[in-house]
Amino acid sequence: MLSLRRSSLYWLTFLPFLIGCSTSHYRVVPWRGLKNELVFTPDRVLLECEYISDYSGDIQNPYGFMIHVLDEKDTVLTASQGSVLDKDDCLEQVAEIGKILKKGRTISIGGMGDLNEPRSIEKRTYRFPGLGTFRSNGRTIQFMMIWNEFNQCYDSQYGKGNPCPRSDFAHK
Repeated sequence: MLSLRRSSLYWLTFLPFLIGCSTSHYRVVPWRGLKNELVFTPDRVLLECEYISDYSGDIQNPYGFMIHVLDEKDTVLTASQGSVLDKDDCLEQVAEIGKILKKGRTISIGGMGDLNEPRSIEKRTYRFPGLGTFRSNGRTIQFMMIWNEFNQCYDSQYGKGNPCPRSDFAHK
C-alpha cells in the first residue's frame, strides 16, 4: 500500500508540468515595420469563408477568406486575405490550412498590420470549441502565410508551393 502512495505522489508531482505543456497559448512576435507573427495553439483559431454581398467584380460566387485568432486578452483578431476567391477556392484553402492546424501543436501566422492599435470590443462574437464565445477586438492583419512546427505551410500568394514560409519570416 505504501508503494502505491509513493507512486501516486510521484506522478502527481509531475502533473502540473504535463498539463502546463499542453495548455492553450498566444503571443505576438513583432518584425520590421508592420510585419507581425502570431504564435498560438490550434484551439485558438477559426477559419471562415464569408460571402461578399457587395462585390461587383468578375468572380462568380465571391468569398473572402479569414482566420480568426483568440488573443491573450480573450478577444478575437482577424487575419484576412486581400484577394476575393470563389467559393470552391476558399473552401480548398480552408481544407489545406485545416491540415496544418490538425497536425501542429504550435501554429504561426505571418501578416501585416498594426497590433498596437487599441482594442475596440465589438458586437460580433466567435465561438471557439472547448474555450467559449468571445468578441471581436476590431484588430485585423493582412494574412500572408500560416505554418506549423513541422514546416507544413500555406502561403496566401504561393499556396502550398515554395518558398513557404517566405524569407521575410525565415527564423522558424
